[in-house]
Amino acid sequence: MNKFKSFMENFKKNMFFYIIVWLVVAILFVVPFIYARTNAINAGASWVTEVMAHYIDSFLEFPITKMFEEEYFNDFTKGIGIYSVIYWILVIIGINKTLPKGAFDKIEHGSSDWCAPGEQYRILSKKSGIILAKDNYLPIDKTGNVNVLIVGRIWCW
Repeated sequence: MNKFKSFMENFKKNMFFYIIVWLVVAILFVVPFIYARTNAINAGASWVTEVMAHYIDSFLEFPITKMFEEEYFNDFTKGIGIYSVIYWILVIIGINKTLPKGAFDKIEHGSSDWCAPGEQYRILSKKSGIILAKDNYLPIDKTGNVNVLIVGRIWCW
């Protein structure tokens, strides 16, 4: 449930951006492509080669104004529908990929942020032992593993 909540927060936060990108791509690329495809099919040509040959011409003609004409309307509605489904599926997959994978995602590994405040003192001492950090000492009288790995330089001279 937490992942779904994160998904919805991310989607609501960026929904305006997703709609603007959808609209820009639809107007600049999808509509001219559908217009060129419809003209090629109506002319009886192989629509793959004809669309590629006349895509730039249909792009410069700005065919969005012809979208509601009878000969183009069905193709435009189908094309925009297919584009919309593919676009929103890709948006959902993209948002899902950017969500945190677990509770400790984007937290520094080995950080004291991984435990609740005071939880480290079940193992460590606050007053005496081998110094690990400020107010964090490894007790010497502790049973079990008391090995310590020191990373970095020790300034004792």
